[in-house]
Amino acid sequence: MMDLAKLAEQVRDAIPLTRHLDFQLETFDGQSLTLTAPLAPNHNDKGTFFAGSQSALLTLAGWSLTTLLARQAGATADVVAVETGLKYLLPLDSDMHITASASADDIHRFEQRLQRRGKATLSILAQGTSANGTQVCEYQGLYLARIGLP
Repeated sequence: MMDLAKLAEQVRDAIPLTRHLDFQLETFDGQSLTLTAPLAPNHNDKGTFFAGSQSALLTLAGWSLTTLLARQAGATADVVAVETGLKYLLPLDSDMHITASASADDIHRFEQRLQRRGKATLSILAQGTSANGTQVCEYQGLYLARIGLP
């Protein structure tokens, strides 16, 4: 299994913007991934969590989960976001916690298609919450994983 700290470091090396978000990949249980990020480097002019940072972190959580699930299936794949949707429900005035997940059926289908065809899509659902657990945003993303690309 992939070390989460190592994956986070690979992301920071490949995508300079992510270095400023100060995110941490916290846990991966085979079906979901949790990610956290502090308010301090991500605040806007109102002192709340910047919407652009939220969008970047949610997209990153979906990408990371898809990457981890491909690796769990025994494949090293190039992963890209194909489609995303994000609803901001409440202002966030604390650190952000994100849980990204996919259904067991979708994961199974993803793994089968990835092994059989060398590419597969996966639908990710993610929820952003405040430090006290209040939901502040909801995200849906479709990711494509392809094996064998540089």
